[in-house]
Amino acid sequence: MRNKLLRINLSNRTMKKEEIPEDVYKKYIGGTGFISYYLYKELQKKIDPLSPENKIIIAPGPASGTRIPITGRYAVGTKSPLTNHFLDSHVGGFLGPEIRFAGYDLIILEGKSSNPVYVSIKDDAIEIKDAKHLWGKLSYETEDKIKEDENEPRMRVICIGPAGENLVAISCPTADSHRNPGRGGLGAVFGSKNLKALAVKGSEKPANGNQEKIDEIRKDIMARAKKAKDSGSEMFTYGTSSAVSFANEMSQYPTRNWQSGEYEDYKKIGGPDMAEAYTAIKRPCYGCPIGCSSTLDAKDFDWVPEDKIEIARPEYETLAMFGGNVGISDNDIISHANYLCNQLGLDTISTGSAIAMTMEAVEKGLLKGPEFEGVKFGNGEKLLEIIEMIAYRKGFGNVLAKGVAQAAEEWGIENLAIHVKGLPFAAWDPRGKLGLGLSYATAAVGASHLRGWPATAEVPDKSALDVIDSLIEQQDYKSLIDCLVVCTFSYVIDGGFSFEDRQKILSALWDRDVSKEEMMEIAQRIWITKRLFNINQFDNYKPIDYDVLPNRFMNEPLPSGRAEGSKAFVSEEDFEKSLQLLYEKRGLDEYGVPTEQEIDKLDIN
Repeated sequence: MRNKLLRINLSNRTMKKEEIPEDVYKKYIGGTGFISYYLYKELQKKIDPLSPENKIIIAPGPASGTRIPITGRYAVGTKSPLTNHFLDSHVGGFLGPEIRFAGYDLIILEGKSSNPVYVSIKDDAIEIKDAKHLWGKLSYETEDKIKEDENEPRMRVICIGPAGENLVAISCPTADSHRNPGRGGLGAVFGSKNLKALAVKGSEKPANGNQEKIDEIRKDIMARAKKAKDSGSEMFTYGTSSAVSFANEMSQYPTRNWQSGEYEDYKKIGGPDMAEAYTAIKRPCYGCPIGCSSTLDAKDFDWVPEDKIEIARPEYETLAMFGGNVGISDNDIISHANYLCNQLGLDTISTGSAIAMTMEAVEKGLLKGPEFEGVKFGNGEKLLEIIEMIAYRKGFGNVLAKGVAQAAEEWGIENLAIHVKGLPFAAWDPRGKLGLGLSYATAAVGASHLRGWPATAEVPDKSALDVIDSLIEQQDYKSLIDCLVVCTFSYVIDGGFSFEDRQKILSALWDRDVSKEEMMEIAQRIWITKRLFNINQFDNYKPIDYDVLPNRFMNEPLPSGRAEGSKAFVSEEDFEKSLQLLYEKRGLDEYGVPTEQEIDKLDIN
């Protein structure tokens, strides 16, 4: 690692290169670790997320851009305008490695420009440029125009669309045409700073650690990926769209605003059906042998603009939230909804959740009036219409633009809002997996599915106390992946991506043996740091008041399927006991606050 931080202040248009202290990278590694440290140390307490005092942190990991495969991801962090909590959102593609090629391990954007701008980074040449001509443009138009203006067709761009400009709380940036750090309203933070885009072009690949060991790791991962592909793993063919059938079989596929965990028309959605209907074009992230990401030939869709050659194939989460959760089984409609969100800059998970909640409320007579005419499950035309209403804050879309929890409170339909800490649930129902609900409840960001699952296939028809150790271990393993940064889908390689794989990579990058104890201490430190950040951002904050699950998952059992009759926990008492056991094992008090002893031990102040 070069251990270089690039700090860009948009208010006074200054750029500063700093050294990342050795103590910091040894304690936090990179990626989500760096985000947790710098947000905790630098953000003022109780700030408005849309104020100039908030910061955007873009953090690749020490493995990004190296010869180690499956390391094309990076993390983007801020204080969320949707939840007012810690936020780190993760995304694949090419921008993370490109940042390292330009010579940086971390970029911090702070302040606010007085007018729309974009940031151009070409190695040491860093400029803040006027973006008035880009304001109002869709994401792909913005990316194409910046590449043209910079005369750099291979430049990597992350930008916002109209939703971010309009400060929609569920908006997100888009990178590489269709890759999104989607969760928590990052697009609105870009918009609040008048930052339309960040564009990066680097010229030097980073040299990390012990190259001989790195080459050994590369050969091993490539061989295991090939073995998995040859054995017929669907991830290599269909990407995450292959998960629709699996989720449905496990009673975890969200259906009609989570009223069920299985969808009668699931076979019409996703991998095999899309492969038969459309022409897929492989678009893997940087250095990835799995290649789960693909685009679709634009000629297969009559609604695509003439200048578009290809569009993104929807990922699993999108196929769920714009599929079963809104009662739609038309892949053309789902692809169209996904395209709109990519170009307008909206998180498909949060957008689908907001629309599904509205559809249920209308069908149950809880929302009435001419503006809600046609808002019902299965109405694809209305789905597409509402997406644009949200992005441009038109009609009741202006209410949904505030977020699921906020809209539900305004409309008085709180029991239909499926979220934790204000972040809508990702598309995996916790009523289908023992202990999963506790992962959602205790994640610093809210209801993210990418914070570690208990290593069990059991349904929650028994106490979750026996899987708490597994949950904590998997939370920490996931944190370490998000620090390195290694892709979550590395689990599909032959034998899975083990803790030993993580250990070998970090040892090779640091060119010394790194023990399991040291790595687990780092993971615990990051978990605690994120929790302390949240505590700092509120008056009299008790985490236990926010480490909760929505009523639907706690009190409404699944009506059918493998986990028929199951709730997220067998009882409220079991949830409380499981939560307290996790608190105890994490070094927290009964309210979920880290003890002084734990804070001192981790030395994070």
